[in-house]
Amino acid sequence: MSAWIPFLSPAPATSRWWWLLMVPMSILICMAWKAVRQDDMRGYWGAVTRMSAQVILAMIGMFVALAAIVQFLVPQLPAE
Repeated sequence: MSAWIPFLSPAPATSRWWWLLMVPMSILICMAWKAVRQDDMRGYWGAVTRMSAQVILAMIGMFVALAAIVQFLVPQLPAE
C-alpha cells in the first residue's frame, strides 16, 4: 500500500474484483438521476431498479461484444 499513488494507479484492495464496483456505482448514479428527473416519487424505486438493470445489462452486453471481437475477429486480421 505504500507504493500506491492515488488517481494514477488503481487501489490495490480492488485490483482483482474492480469490475464488481460497477453494480453499486450504477445503482447510485441511477438513484441520483431519477431523483432529479422523476416528477412523481411514487414509482421512484421501480424506476431506479429498471434503469440500474438496463445499465448493468448494457455493460455486460458491451463486454461480451468486445470480448468476441478480441477473441475471434482480431486474430483473423492479417499480420504484416
